[in-house]
Parts: sequence; C-alpha cells; structure tokens
Amino acid sequence: MHALRLSQFVLMILLWITPTAVAKPNPKVGASSVVITEAVRLGQPERADWEVVDDLRVTALYVEFQGTSVCLLSYDLCEITRDEVHLLKDTIARELKIERDGIHIFCTHNHSSSGVGGHDMDFLKAKSRQVAVMARESAVETPEIDFLRVDTGREYNINRRTRHGMLGTWCLMQSRGCKDDGNRVEGTEWILQKMMDYGATSEEVATITGPFVADRKNDPFLDLVLFRKTDSGYAGGLVRFTAHPVICSAGYWRRNIGRDYPGVLCDHLSRQFDCPILFLQGPCGDHRSRHRKVGLEERDRIAKGLANALIAPFGSAGKFRFDSVKNTVMHVSCALRADFPSSIQDAQIQIAHLRQRLASLKQGQDSLKERKDLAERIAFYRNAIDVLEGLPYVLPGEVAKKSADFDISHIEFGDIHLLNFPGELFSTVCSGLQTAARGPVVVTSFADGVSGYLLPIEDFKQGGYEWTWALFRPESMVTMRRAALRILNKNGKKDHISVP
Repeated sequence: MHALRLSQFVLMILLWITPTAVAKPNPKVGASSVVITEAVRLGQPERADWEVVDDLRVTALYVEFQGTSVCLLSYDLCEITRDEVHLLKDTIARELKIERDGIHIFCTHNHSSSGVGGHDMDFLKAKSRQVAVMARESAVETPEIDFLRVDTGREYNINRRTRHGMLGTWCLMQSRGCKDDGNRVEGTEWILQKMMDYGATSEEVATITGPFVADRKNDPFLDLVLFRKTDSGYAGGLVRFTAHPVICSAGYWRRNIGRDYPGVLCDHLSRQFDCPILFLQGPCGDHRSRHRKVGLEERDRIAKGLANALIAPFGSAGKFRFDSVKNTVMHVSCALRADFPSSIQDAQIQIAHLRQRLASLKQGQDSLKERKDLAERIAFYRNAIDVLEGLPYVLPGEVAKKSADFDISHIEFGDIHLLNFPGELFSTVCSGLQTAARGPVVVTSFADGVSGYLLPIEDFKQGGYEWTWALFRPESMVTMRRAALRILNKNGKKDHISVP
C-alpha cells in the first residue's frame, strides 16, 4: 500500500516537472470581396453613356499572428491617388483597430475604370470598411502556404518600349497602329503618325524606316500565393502579373466600366480554388498585355490563358510553412525633377519657348529626333500643369520642398516575401531583387498611391511617352532599389525606418 502511494507521488512529481506540449497556434487568414462600381461616379453626366461590362470590386485579405495584423486591399481601379490612400488607410485602420502601417492599398491599374472627377470617397471608404471586417471575420488558421511561379515567356505581356535608335525610344502602348505577327510587336505605322502629330511633314516622315520593335526583356513571371486552411481548402490568395490592363481601355475600345484581364483572371482562380483571390500588379511601367485586338474576347483569352498557366502545373506548387508574419514600412524621400516647374506660369513660359524652337527647326531628316524631343518636353510641361492644378501625383507642399515621401512595404508570410512599390515602377528597377531573400520575392507596384512613372536613369535618358509623366529624378530609383535591398536583408521589424 505504501509502495503504491509512493509510486503515485513520484508520477505526480514527474507530471508536474515535465513541460506540457502545447500546440502552437497558426496564423489566421480571411478574405472577402464586395462590389464598388458606384465608386467611379456612374451618375455623373460624363458617364451617362458608359456601359458596365462587369462590376468593379475590392477584395481584401486579412492576416493576423502573434500581435501582428495586416490587411491587403486590391481595388479594380485604374489609379488610387496618394491623398485617397491616406483616407482609406485611416478609415480601415480605425475600423479594424490595427496600426495604420498594417493597411496596404493596391489597385490593378485597370484602364476601364479611370475616374471622372475622382472617386466617390464616402462610398469607397464605407465599402472598404465592410470588406475588411468581412475578411477578418472569415479568418481561420492556415498552417501552410502554396506558392507557384510560372514563366509565361512573351505570350501574354511584352516590354512595350523599343530599343534606343535614330528617333530615341518609343512606347508601343496600344494595338492601334502596332502589328503583332505572334513573334514580335512592331510599331512603325504608329510612330509615323506620332511624328506627324509632332509637326513632321509627310516628306520627312517618308524618310523614316522601321522596324520599331518592342523586343526588350520582359517580366514573364506569373505568381500565385494560396493560404491553406488546417482541414482542407484555402482561406484566400494572391496572384501577381506584370502588364497594363488596357485590352478594354475606354480610350482604345469603347466607353465602358469593367475589370479587364485582372478581374477575369481572379474570377477563374477563385472558382478553381474556392476562395477570394486578390490581383497585385507587377512593376508594369514599361509593360503592357500582349493583345492583338481590343475588347472582351481578347480580354477573356488572355485571362483564361493566365489562369490555365497556373492551374495546369499546380500540383508542383511549392509548400511553405506559415509560421511567421512580419510587416515593415520604409519611408523613401524622392526628389522632384530639376526641370519641374515651380508654378503654372513657369510651365506656360517653358511651353511657349519650346514651341518657338519647334517652329524654327529646318525641315529634313536631321531634325526629326529634335522634333520628337521637343514635343515630349512640351507634353511634360502640360502634364506638370495638370499636377500643379491639383492632380495629386504630387501633394500640396511637395512642389515647394522639391521632394515627396513614398513608402516601400515588405510583408513576410513565412518565407514568402511581398515587396511593394508605389507608382508606375519600371521592371528594370527590380531586377535581381529575387536573390536578396531566402524565399520567393513577389514584387508589386501601384501600392499605396500613384505618383507617375518611376524611371531608372538609363530609361530616363532615352525619353519616350513615360518620360513625360516621370515627375521624380531618376536617381531616386537608385534610392528605392537600395531601400528594397536593405529591407529584404533586415529581420522585418514592424517600426518605421527612415532613409535619407
């Protein structure tokens, strides 16, 4: 009897001193989507004859783990300006009761949803609060992430800029005037018309010979991130591709509201994996979709092709443990261009001077390059006037101080890295970033506001359409790239990091 009591006592002691195995909680993920078509002010007279071909949406992904909460929202909108981003972040952060830096705002840059007179922000804020709460309330434990990266070659997108030649660099940004034989995109017809718009005579234009080919290196990668639930299925996902959604652009096709290829792609994937999917735009400042015509049929062809490119090989997707969530925001100060005008009057004076120079040029082939350069400089000052009149690519006070502060954000889902840049970033700024981290790096643009084109030095020197909307010095892109490398090499602290 005493021996039995002694053994029971010893067992109790052993149980007391032996650590109890406690299951470690997993991150929780939820996603949801709501319609936001009315945000583009359909009731305005300017939109009276516009057709809604499919409803615009905002899709949210909510993630929380061990005190860190982030919410990503992707809007089927062409642009979300920097002042609008501030309003949305403040609204959603208050609703979710999380830090403002935990809110990440993306737009698909869909050209079928360009705002007329801005967006209905009261409506958009209400829908953003709604979808963020719905995503949080649907959150479930997700112990694993499936990741797939597919190389699509040049089948669905191209680098739209031509190589630097006799007439500098051109942007072949639309199907009108460009030919695509399946092997190359050639834009001589488009360029001849543009030169006539720039003041060249028909005799001068006759001296221009092609080909003008969009054959620079493109970003062919299509990325899919899916958050696997504990039991089965997925809680939500992200898909990233690099190409301006211009297939159904109102400027090239007809007046319409729609989601273009990003929306149709997400619909395909959402049905396949039975969860909401967010679209994230890659660094598409120099990329467009590889479309040979415009309209719904071509939109659907590209969207379905991209979806099938992910679904067919999905069995070989990588499996990653989801055991950490880190969120870092780095502030980067970017200087305005040295020639950015200080006032509307200054810009008008520059335009008048440039027009005089253009009119004084002697006719002939030797003046063609100068005609193009002068016409692009005139376009730059016209665009600067739009900014000075209130287009919020540059916010009040930033013109006076000659610089603007942007955010580069880095979200780590386990070993999956999401690296987010503002504006219409060129893909060349991002080359080589993949090797800076242990796991896959998914690079996005159009995050947290639009600020015009962000050109690296080599492309800035070559001109082209994008140059006319490049408001910041190309040296700033070096700063951005350095900041991205620094942020990838950190351990992902959640606080702010200032970069001078």
